[in-house]
Amino acid sequence: MRIAKLTLDGYNNYGNVLQNYALQKVLESYANTVDTLWHGNDNFMPKTWGRWSWKEFIKYIIDYQRFRTKMKNGFFGYEMVRQAKIKAWADHYIHIRKDCVDLKNVNSQYDFFVVGSDQVWNPKAVGLREHFLSFASYDKRIAYAASIASPIIPKEQISFYKEGLEGMKWISMREQEGADTIKKLIGREVPVLVDPTMLLEADEWSKVSRCPSWYHGRKYILTYFLGKKPQSTIQKISQESGIPIINMLDEKIYEHYITGVDEFLWAIKHASLVYTDSFHGTVFSILFKRPFVVCDRMGNNAENKMSSRIDTLLQYFGLENRRGTQINGYQIENPFKIVYGDTETIFQRERFRADEYLRKALGLV
Repeated sequence: MRIAKLTLDGYNNYGNVLQNYALQKVLESYANTVDTLWHGNDNFMPKTWGRWSWKEFIKYIIDYQRFRTKMKNGFFGYEMVRQAKIKAWADHYIHIRKDCVDLKNVNSQYDFFVVGSDQVWNPKAVGLREHFLSFASYDKRIAYAASIASPIIPKEQISFYKEGLEGMKWISMREQEGADTIKKLIGREVPVLVDPTMLLEADEWSKVSRCPSWYHGRKYILTYFLGKKPQSTIQKISQESGIPIINMLDEKIYEHYITGVDEFLWAIKHASLVYTDSFHGTVFSILFKRPFVVCDRMGNNAENKMSSRIDTLLQYFGLENRRGTQINGYQIENPFKIVYGDTETIFQRERFRADEYLRKALGLV
C-alpha cells in the first residue's frame, strides 16, 4: 500500500513538524510507503529572506509588527538558524516529496491520500483547496483529526467548505467544535480523534529527543508561548520557588530561541513546570507527565482563540484545573503539583479508536 499525506508546509513550528512525523509513523504500520507531499511554495526562510516585495519595504518603514526592530536586533538571523535546525530534523525523520508541481498527476501513484492533522481546514490556511483532496479520487480521500481552528467560517467561504467536505469520503476531526461545524454545514456526524502526537508513546518520543545545548544541570521552568505570555505571573512563581525560567522563542537569548525539535521534546520532558499557550506544548506535557499550566492565547482575533482544542484535550484527562485564564490571573493553585490519573488507559483507548477509524478508511476491515 502507498499513502500520501498533506498537512501545513513549513519549518517554523515545532508542533506541525511533530504531528507530521507522528502521523507518518502511525500510517507506516498499515502501508509500505508513506510520503508527505509538499504542495506549497518553498517558505524556508534562509532561501526566501532576500525576496522582498513592496510589502516588506512598507513593513520596514512603518515598523509593522516590529519588523524594523526585529531586523536591527538580529531576530531574523536567529529565526533562520532555528528553521534550519527544524528542517534538518524533518529531513532526517519525515519522507517529504517536493517534486509534485501538479497534485493531479499523483492520483495514480498512491492508494490513499490523508489530510491532517493540524489546522489544515483553517479558513486562512495556505493551500486550503488542496487540503480537501479534490485532486484525488473520491474513494481515496481521508481526513485524520483535521482542525478548522476557527469558531466561524466566513460567509463567503461556506459554499466552498460544503463542497470540499461533501467530497471527503472519510472525515475525523481533532476538536468537538470542528465536528459540530461539520454537522452544521453538511449534516454529517464525524468522530473526534486525538492529535497524531498522542498516538505515539512517550518512550518513542524520547528516542528522537536530545539534551539542549543551553542545559547546564539546573531545574527550570519552561515557557513556550506563541502569543503574549503573562510575564509577571511566571516571574512571581520563579522568584517564590527559586527556579529560573527558560523562555523558548526568547528573541533576547540566542541559545534559547534556536532550540531544535529534538531539544524541544527534551526540554518539556525534564522541566519542573511548563507554562504555555500551545496545544502541542500541552500535549507533550501530558505525554511526559509534567506539571503544566496552559494559558488562553492572548489576542482578540478568532485565530487566536484556542478554547475548543484545549478544552477537548484537557477533558480527555480530567485536567481542566490546569487552565490559566484572565479570570484567575493566569495562575493556578500549587502549579508544581499535578495529579495524573490513569493516563495510559486513556491513551490506549484513543489509540484504539484511531486505529479502528484508519483501518476502516484504508479498507483493512
